[in-house]
Amino acid sequence: MIKSCVIGLSKVGIIHCKSLIKIKNTSLNYIFDKNYNLSKRLSKKFKCNTSRNFDSILKKKDIELFIIASPTITHDFYIKKLIKFRKMIYCEKPITNNNKLDKLKYLIKKHKIKFCAGLNRRFSKEYIALKKKINKKKVNYIQIISRSANHNIDLSLRNGGLFFDKGFHFFDLACWLGNSKPEKMIVISKSISSEDFLDNGDFSDAMINLKLRNGIVVEILFSRKCRFGNFEKIKLYGEKFSLDSDDFSDKKTLYNDFSVRHRKSYLNCLKKFIESKNNLLMNEAILTQKICADALKKARYQ
Repeated sequence: MIKSCVIGLSKVGIIHCKSLIKIKNTSLNYIFDKNYNLSKRLSKKFKCNTSRNFDSILKKKDIELFIIASPTITHDFYIKKLIKFRKMIYCEKPITNNNKLDKLKYLIKKHKIKFCAGLNRRFSKEYIALKKKINKKKVNYIQIISRSANHNIDLSLRNGGLFFDKGFHFFDLACWLGNSKPEKMIVISKSISSEDFLDNGDFSDAMINLKLRNGIVVEILFSRKCRFGNFEKIKLYGEKFSLDSDDFSDKKTLYNDFSVRHRKSYLNCLKKFIESKNNLLMNEAILTQKICADALKKARYQ
């Protein structure tokens, strides 16, 4: 039995708590959040332990797996502590601030830490279906749209801003579905973003055009504004075919946020990591993080 702890009890952290209870051969033993009252209340709900002091949990030798679901700005702090104690790490995206990424990668490899980056959208049934459908087919064009009813600037900033928070999964999916890496990128963001986001150094909207190395063109639209909830769609086009992710989605949850629409993908990604002997999706996340950084740089200096 792999005993575990979840760090950060936001919406995503709670999803991970529920997943650990469901996965065979894992148990949820501890939860931790800076808000101790929240930790205490949820520890009763999940019938597990908590503590005001993170180090007291960290030092417990029988707690092997730690899931980091706290704000991105805290990831570097927790990862370094977990590496020191040789813990298994599942980290939500982004892994850390971009200027600290190479150092963390070095430490993870040096100390042979089993690590997973939470690119859970790859485990969503609609995107798995798209991937299977394009097997041996030539894709020419990918269109990605992600609009959310989320105008929370503080939350966006805590998780790296528009391109790292919202963009991360979709840049990764573009490379995964396109089976290639970006060669060129054009970003339009400043001129279409809300003033309140711009005043805080962030963006509310973006249009991105990517050309992948294999010639596939990717068009992406991000927005923090959506009148009817949440809208997420990927369409693939080839010479004699087109595919729409909506055709493989649960129509009942089509306009729900990620915590409902992609809930099972969190469980499946975590389960795959636990069953694997090696790191999972770390290199893919590092590549994606660099794409996010490039997009942000282009948005600032357009």
